[in-house]
Amino acid sequence: MATANPQPGTENQQTAALRPTTYHEASSAYRYTGDAQKRHDELTQRAALAHARAALRARGELDPARHGTEEYEPLNVDEHLEVLATGELVARTYRHPANVDRALKAGATWEQVAAALDCEEAQARQDYRNWAEGQHRLWAGEYGDGGKFGMNDAEYAEALARADVAADVPAAAKAYAESHRVLCAHADQDGRGAHWLEPGEKCSASEAAREAEAG
Repeated sequence: MATANPQPGTENQQTAALRPTTYHEASSAYRYTGDAQKRHDELTQRAALAHARAALRARGELDPARHGTEEYEPLNVDEHLEVLATGELVARTYRHPANVDRALKAGATWEQVAAALDCEEAQARQDYRNWAEGQHRLWAGEYGDGGKFGMNDAEYAEALARADVAADVPAAAKAYAESHRVLCAHADQDGRGAHWLEPGEKCSASEAAREAEAG
């Protein structure tokens, strides 16, 4: 029995419906970063060519003999969102916080890391803390089976110590820490019981421990 041909435009509509227009959709749609980058470059190149031909046509300077006869469709809204989503996916891959962790372990200073990232040292430290916290939660099983991936308690404590604001840190970093909530690591307990402190707040458990030692 013969099957009916799809209506004109049906295939394009189905393809459009599958376009990843959010970061999470893109991360699911593209298994390899190279594929996301290829799609991103394909869309941005088409957008640039469409814009260039439109500008030449508006100025009355479009010459088919010189510029060719091929026309390029401008990007629609979904395709512009796809550019943003795939671009962010690629950027996060190359800008992964694990690269900061490796650099620090290799001996890089926070000043060097901040210069490489072109950001304030305090921001680099805070981003690293946030990443370490997520890795510890991953190990603890908050996102699935625990104990396989991420940072265990000891590794987490080391990361927090690595990101800590020490006495020799520039004043800007100290000011940032004083105006933002910070993670109380309880490094003496290998990170167990770590919790967030609001700006200016002191850890009651640490205070109690010090009073007990003094008494």
